Amino acid sequence: MSDMVNASPQDIRKLAGALAAYRDEVTKASKKVQGALAQANWHDSRKQQFEGKYRDLQKKIDSFMSSDVDQMAKGLKQLASKLEDIRNVRM
Repeated sequence: MSDMVNASPQDIRKLAGALAAYRDEVTKASKKVQGALAQANWHDSRKQQFEGKYRDLQKKIDSFMSSDVDQMAKGLKQLASKLEDIRNVRM
């Protein structure tokens, strides 16, 4: 396997942007669910169970978004910059 990178810096940046948009959309959707859950006229032990499961899921999603997705986007932006630097040296 070769270490050579054959990619467009612009395409790499687009991918980083798509990851950021994905993170934002998931965050918006999570807030909608939290709002709907808070406003739901539902008061029993099943709601408490659901809320507990949802909180656990939300913690996992938040962790994934703040560490993995952000790091992937950051790494892609760095790769794009390095690729541009290399192209500028060659020209």
